[in-house]
Amino acid sequence: MDSDMLTKPDARPAFAHLARKFSQFRSDEGGSIAIFIAILFVMILMIGGIAVDTVRFEMRRVALQETLDRATLAAANISLPPSTTPQSVVTEWFTKAGLGNELTVDYFPPTVGGYATTSKREATARATVRSYNHFMQMLDMPYFEGPAVSVASQGIAKVEVFLVLDITGSMSGTSGTTTKIAALRQAASNFLTVLKYSKDTSGNYTIDKDPDDLISIGMVPYSSNVNIPVALRDQFTVSNLSSWDYVANQGVKNPDTNCFEIPESTYDSLALSRTTPIRMAAVADTYRPNTDPKPTITTNTDGGTVALNFRSSLTSASGTTGSVPYKKSNDVYCNHGDNFSTGADESGSNLVALPSTDIVALKAQIAQLNPRGTTSIAVGMRWGTALIDESASTIYSNLISETAMAGRPTLNNDAATRKVIVLMTDGTHVASDYILDAYKSGPSPIWRGADGKLAIRYTSGGPARTDGARPWTGAGNTCSKWTLNTNREFFVPHLKAKSVKQRVGTQAEGSGSGSDITGACDPLSWVAATGAPAAPSWSGSGTVRQLDWSEVWRYVRVDWVVQQLYMRSGVVGTSNYATIYNMFVGNFMSGTANMNSLLNTNCTAAKTAGVEIFGIVLGDDVSTGPIMSCSSPGTGYFYHVLTADSLNSAFEDIAARISDLKLTQ
Repeated sequence: MDSDMLTKPDARPAFAHLARKFSQFRSDEGGSIAIFIAILFVMILMIGGIAVDTVRFEMRRVALQETLDRATLAAANISLPPSTTPQSVVTEWFTKAGLGNELTVDYFPPTVGGYATTSKREATARATVRSYNHFMQMLDMPYFEGPAVSVASQGIAKVEVFLVLDITGSMSGTSGTTTKIAALRQAASNFLTVLKYSKDTSGNYTIDKDPDDLISIGMVPYSSNVNIPVALRDQFTVSNLSSWDYVANQGVKNPDTNCFEIPESTYDSLALSRTTPIRMAAVADTYRPNTDPKPTITTNTDGGTVALNFRSSLTSASGTTGSVPYKKSNDVYCNHGDNFSTGADESGSNLVALPSTDIVALKAQIAQLNPRGTTSIAVGMRWGTALIDESASTIYSNLISETAMAGRPTLNNDAATRKVIVLMTDGTHVASDYILDAYKSGPSPIWRGADGKLAIRYTSGGPARTDGARPWTGAGNTCSKWTLNTNREFFVPHLKAKSVKQRVGTQAEGSGSGSDITGACDPLSWVAATGAPAAPSWSGSGTVRQLDWSEVWRYVRVDWVVQQLYMRSGVVGTSNYATIYNMFVGNFMSGTANMNSLLNTNCTAAKTAGVEIFGIVLGDDVSTGPIMSCSSPGTGYFYHVLTADSLNSAFEDIAARISDLKLTQ
């Protein structure tokens, strides 16, 4: 036996060798990361491919959407005649867009709809885009496909417009080749035409583009204040309402003149309360002479006679003594529109015009707008915002019977309605003089005879500085050396002579032969009370009645009252003109800065409520800041017109913009 057979083990079978090798390979970790990387690479490639395919599709979809938007906007242009259908415009636009040039993209022809009338056009388009995938085919998604929709329209369900127009005295001035008021009349009238009509083939505005009466227009003419119709006044609760012909709470008549002093605390809102009392403005001529007061001057030799008729024939702002109220004066801050130099009654021209879809009556009123007064833009805007606000619906229901106006004004947030104010001025704020509350209404110490002559009562406890000592009372006080009976409480200025000869010795009252003193106390001008209740009486006076303060201003200027009834009386404490004048008169709304602030506050409230404001400033020397700040933000809302010749183009441009083109979907 071979010795090797005793010492060497038997060789292992082949499978054992393979098993050993596999075991070694299994436990060997070298190169394992390569497999993970290979798997991760495939995943990244798929994710990136999905992103590429998605972005490619989105690019094609956006291109289609933009093309449809441009096509529908073009098709909805209201300047196109109805015979050019929205369908034909969209189809032609899509054809010329050249979207089918890429072989990997399919743009399917759009489905087009829409309609066209003279007042509204609408175009709709729906199409589909398909983008073939390069990577997602491996996921059995050969392409993406999606829709694109576009709807555009011009003209909307309703438009509510208020013109807030400056009719101050400066509007009578010349600007360019015309007067400013003449240019405004034309421009405002043309604004209504462009808003309601389209041009025919001859270029004339004859085609009704609002056959459904969707557009309503109202107007607020403003100057020192805003004059409103009696019917509108009666929709509110008021205080300090004027008396007329000795009947209380009638308001000023012949012509009707009604102005509110809207509380400044309300300018941060649009709604105007119909239940909280609002002060009425006194219709008074606050003219104050620039020269030194001359209380001894009278209108004629006996003085103190004033016109009986409200429609004064006085045509000069200065007059002889400033006695008769000058109803055309800029010194009356509640103005009507009547021009007393004509036989026609234009008193209604400067009144607020409530909205209507019919522009005929409004055009007639615009044609008679009469410039008068100073500039209170904030007050005009305050009325515009109050009457366009949703809260005015009760007023509309009570006063407007027009069928097309039913349901107006709409809610401020109504997406189907545009609310628009066009605010125009040729100047900046000017604070007016106005009668203070204590002297607007209520019993005055002033009396009037049937002959139109006035007296004032000075008595213990009398109002408005009539509690002062009369010339003959008190130790050593006499009336030109006569001592008068204490019941002579009424001073009658027309009975007072310009100069008085004082008493000498025991001369009869009024027959003095002493020194001649101009402005001295005249005993004949003081009369005793008669009857019960006590009233004055003088020859020819007839029935003598006590006047309400509002009736005092109906017949005489503040200046006349100060000089003739107070200063001329000689009563202690009545000799200073400014003291007496300032007792009656104040500065309305405290001046320019405050009025600018109130305007800005009210405009901000309106814009917040969704009202669009177009602002127009006329004149090259006018501060544009207040109106520019008031106007809505963005281009096309503010216009600075240097001369009246360009005013019409501004109004026409605004009328065109009000019916703007927009995408609705």
